Parts: sequence; structure tokens; C-alpha cells
Amino acid sequence: MKALITVLSAMLLTLGVVSEAHAKRFGSGGFGKSFPTQQRSAPAKQSDKTSGNTQAAPSKGGMMGGMMGGLLAGGLFAYLLGSGAFEGIQIMDILLLGLAAFVIIRLLRGAGQAQQRQAAAAAHGPATHQSFQSANETASATVAPDQPMSLPADFDAEAFTQGALEHYHLVQQAWNDGNLDLIREYVSPELYDALAAQRNRLMVPPKTEILDLNAEIVRADETPTHREISVLFRGRCKDDLEKSEDGIFDVWHLERDLRDDNAPWLVVGIEAE
Repeated sequence: MKALITVLSAMLLTLGVVSEAHAKRFGSGGFGKSFPTQQRSAPAKQSDKTSGNTQAAPSKGGMMGGMMGGLLAGGLFAYLLGSGAFEGIQIMDILLLGLAAFVIIRLLRGAGQAQQRQAAAAAHGPATHQSFQSANETASATVAPDQPMSLPADFDAEAFTQGALEHYHLVQQAWNDGNLDLIREYVSPELYDALAAQRNRLMVPPKTEILDLNAEIVRADETPTHREISVLFRGRCKDDLEKSEDGIFDVWHLERDLRDDNAPWLVVGIEAE
């Protein structure tokens, strides 16, 4: 019985660490509505191939990390069970098991982040740092015919993307601070509930710093009641607690109620790694 309790305690501790590691940045994992966008469906140009590889690398790393984590953890528990280490187990043994699981996860996550940093550096090097205008030109050159890009003639796209960048920084800081009331002002009620639940599960308050960030509109559409715009954010961020850097490749889906002249733009969906 003691052995069973010990194994379950270690597993719960490990799951808590993994959950926390994947929720450091606002919107991590994705929430809410999702729409196909030009950037994700258009044929990639030479400068975009690196960005695509940036997304592929974390997925591969995550798969291999999970396999290696299972092998290492399985080997550890097999050794303990075979050696009779669970006989007369004490609370210190439980803590040591939890520490071992934590170290394994940190090592695996560190290896994955190294791959992400290499890919992010290539994706955001001098050749890919563009102004808003050149980013829009690139998007226009790779328009997918089945994806909407319908903006009113008087729509100020540059001002909109600049505002989106400011909101991204503001919301990320609110996420760090645990200021859910501020986040509520920028997202739909359904999205807020999911984000608040994720933030409340964090055992340690995050401390994420945005190093550089670009934004571009990758989808625009209109329904009888709402205007919809999707914004792609690309850049880099730093986890000050873990002293690590990650690439940003997030899409925010925003909606505005056309039936209310004073209705704000609200984030209704987030696609993020």
C-alpha cells in the first residue's frame, strides 16, 4: 500500500510540473475558436520555410521528449521496485522521487528548448525582420484563394496591428501578474473562463518577457452580425525564471459586434504552441 501511495504521489507531482511548464505564456496550448488563415494555408516562400520548421521542431521534440521521459521514468521505477527500495519507505523517499521526476523533465525540456532557440534564431534573423508594410506585401503575395481577406476601404490596417501589438504586451504582463480582471476586458466570456482556469492552475507565477514581436493581419471576414480579423504574432520571448528563450508563433482571432457601435474588439480564439 505504501508503495502504491508513493508511486501515485510521484506521478501527481510530475503531472503538476508538466502542466505548469506548458502554461507559462498567455494562451499557451490554444483556446476558443479556430479559423484557417492565409499564413497557415498559403504555399511557403523561402523566408517562410524556416518559420514552418520552427513549428515542426517543437512537435518532434515533444514526441521524443515524451518517449524518453517514459523510458527514464519507467527505468527508475523498475529499479526501485526490483531493489526493494519501497520497503519501509519514508516521506523523504517520496520527495526524492518527486525531485528525480522534476530533474528528468527539466533535462528533456531544456533539450527541446535548445532546438526551439536554434529554429527561432533562424526564423527571426535579419532576413526575416520586416516592417509592417513588407509583411503585408508578403501575405498578399501568398494569398490562398479560399481564405477571406475582406477589409473595408477605410480600414487602417497599420493602426490595427499596432494596437494588437500593444494589447499583446499588456495582456502578457497581466498574465504574469495574475490580473485576470484586465484580461477579461480583452477576451470573450467563454475564452476568459478557459484562460482563468489555466492561470489558476499554475503553481508558480510566470515571468515571461517579450523580446521582440511583429504582427500582421492574416484573415479578415464579415458576417451579418460580426466582423472577424485574425492576427499572426511572430517573435521571441524569455522565461526569466528558467533563463530560457522561446519562439512566438501565435494567432489571435478577434471579433467585433456590428450591431453595437461601441462594441470593442474581443479575442475569441487563440492558436499557440
